[in-house]
Amino acid sequence: MARAEKLLARIRRTPFGWGQDDLRHLYLAYGFEVRQGARHLVIRHPDHPDLATTVARHDELPPAYARTAIRLIDELVRHRGMMSEGSEEP
Repeated sequence: MARAEKLLARIRRTPFGWGQDDLRHLYLAYGFEVRQGARHLVIRHPDHPDLATTVARHDELPPAYARTAIRLIDELVRHRGMMSEGSEEP
């Protein structure tokens, strides 16, 4: 996961110039499922169906796709944090 964390940090620094393959690797590293659609990649997390999006199949994507990836991964980390807090015994 260290590789994915480094990629995420780089995307946070600059959301410009990323392609579908970069985002596919990032989403897969965080446990998302990636499915090929006709014109887009369809992304969703199996444990959190509310964490879903699409990614256009282009070599260079607008920065909104990178910002969406950051937001979804941050939400996933928050969900995981809430789940681990709930499993602790007082």
